[in-house]
Amino acid sequence: MGWIWPTFDGTMWLRFDLIRVVLAAVGFWGGALLVIGQSPVAPPLYLGEPASNAGTSLLADRDGSIVFIYREGDHDKGGFSNTVFYRRTEDEGRTWSDAQTLLETPGNPNQCFSTISPQSGEVILFYIDRGVGIKSARSFIGWQDWTIQAMSTADQAPINTISYANAVWVDLPGGGKRVICGFHCQEGLGSGTFYSDDDGRTWSVSPRITVANTVPNIWQTGAVEPTLVELSDGRMLMFIRNSNFQIWKSYSLDQGATWTVPVKTDLYCGDNSWITLKKLADGRIVLVWNNAKSLRPEATLDKWSFTGREVLHMAISEDDGETWLGFRELMLDRLRDGVFINYPGDKGLNESKVAETRTGKLLMALGQAPGHRSFVLVDPDWIYERSRQDDFSAGTAQWSRQKLLIRPATYSREFHHNFERKPGAEVVPHPDDAERNVLHLRRPPDETVFSQRDGAVWNFPAGRTGFVETTIRLNEGFKGASIALNDRWFQPIDNQGRETAMYVLDIPESGRIGPNAVLQPDQWHTLRFEWHEVENPDSAHGEVFLDQQPIGLILPLRNPSPHGISYLRLRSASRWPDENGLYLAAVRAMVR
Repeated sequence: MGWIWPTFDGTMWLRFDLIRVVLAAVGFWGGALLVIGQSPVAPPLYLGEPASNAGTSLLADRDGSIVFIYREGDHDKGGFSNTVFYRRTEDEGRTWSDAQTLLETPGNPNQCFSTISPQSGEVILFYIDRGVGIKSARSFIGWQDWTIQAMSTADQAPINTISYANAVWVDLPGGGKRVICGFHCQEGLGSGTFYSDDDGRTWSVSPRITVANTVPNIWQTGAVEPTLVELSDGRMLMFIRNSNFQIWKSYSLDQGATWTVPVKTDLYCGDNSWITLKKLADGRIVLVWNNAKSLRPEATLDKWSFTGREVLHMAISEDDGETWLGFRELMLDRLRDGVFINYPGDKGLNESKVAETRTGKLLMALGQAPGHRSFVLVDPDWIYERSRQDDFSAGTAQWSRQKLLIRPATYSREFHHNFERKPGAEVVPHPDDAERNVLHLRRPPDETVFSQRDGAVWNFPAGRTGFVETTIRLNEGFKGASIALNDRWFQPIDNQGRETAMYVLDIPESGRIGPNAVLQPDQWHTLRFEWHEVENPDSAHGEVFLDQQPIGLILPLRNPSPHGISYLRLRSASRWPDENGLYLAAVRAMVR
């Protein structure tokens, strides 16, 4: 890495302070603390909202431009047009050409995706013709003169949905290219692949694979929405999901013709949010997904409450998907604090499309429904940062703090993808400096919300060893709070974040957190949490420091995590109204 990691002992603070001075000298970028030896890497850049439901494809054409292929319309709001359009960008998504008609897809079309042949340069488009089957359209003469053919038909049920994520071109052992794309079936009947060895003119289909559902009263899907990449040794890797909050994987040793029995990974995912794998030109693999946990079905009173779409994450693998780095929030939903259910159907940060630009950056189309979807430009090296900080000078841009409203009696599954919500913990002026801000975490009385307790969730780069430091003040009349360190996102008000956390510190009304350690009311204190080897229960170690001093408080490891800790979660613990609560003035994290 080119920098020296400070030892975690009684002098660590002084060492970190010296590093902090050096870092301040070289500067900051986008609020991310720089590490010695690293060049500044810009954070993800929002480029505006796509014209449709996250589009159908982002394609890197052979001339270096990126093509966005889409239908007009939105899912569950009148559906999509029969016409497929495209726009082109020469500057990584900053500006786009006028819309051009690509082709007409007759029937009752749903979403589709596309690929460009590395052999001919022609476009192959896949789409769902509702009630008829899966179809493909191939352009034989430069983005025009299309031929449409059936890949599956209604009598071939249960194949009824093409995977929207990507298609992969691989070399065949005897020469030539094969194009492979995923599909999934009706509920519980699994996933597989279509593949073609003649540039998309004819197609074969693999046997299906599936996984069991183990969580009752939840969206039961078996194995759906596969995403594919080719590995360095020629194997194919498929990630699939069900609705039980984890990703499963399968391999193909014959270029997508057959697939191994799926096995569960140690990666979590939202219960109805797809995952996207993208292999970069340098061989690294990018994962874009919701590293989140939805509210329990018993908490939401039904199985339709997919409440993990407020945040989209990114990780990267340098070893063919065996291990992953980063686990960073790629984007927070722009509507997370307010009106979320703006019309029936799918919405939130879901359905990610990724294209690699000629400079090695990633242009992404993310999200479903107006106000939620975005174009984003990302430098994949951003994932390697090892520190982050915030002082609320930009408000709550880095934070999740929403509260969920109690649903009306007229609620129906048409609005299944999220509760309506309102802001929770608020940013207010610093009590000692009017030019600065603090976050006010409390429990105000409010009968309109699912939980009256404020919560606040903050992400930093994942680390198996590291520390998080907070600057807090318990206000007079404070009635309790908890601080948890976790490896995935939960709703700010959700107590599951405590149950699954690596470490938890409870702060009682008295402020006493140890025999000789008390957070005094109306005084600022620095709380630092250090952890070591959180992946290993035998050697893991968590310790709390107060005002730069060890206090002899060793936290027990509640749950190991192979990926390290990447979240700080604060939540009011009061069982009655707490108008005063606590102030949070600053946070910073550093990991290795």
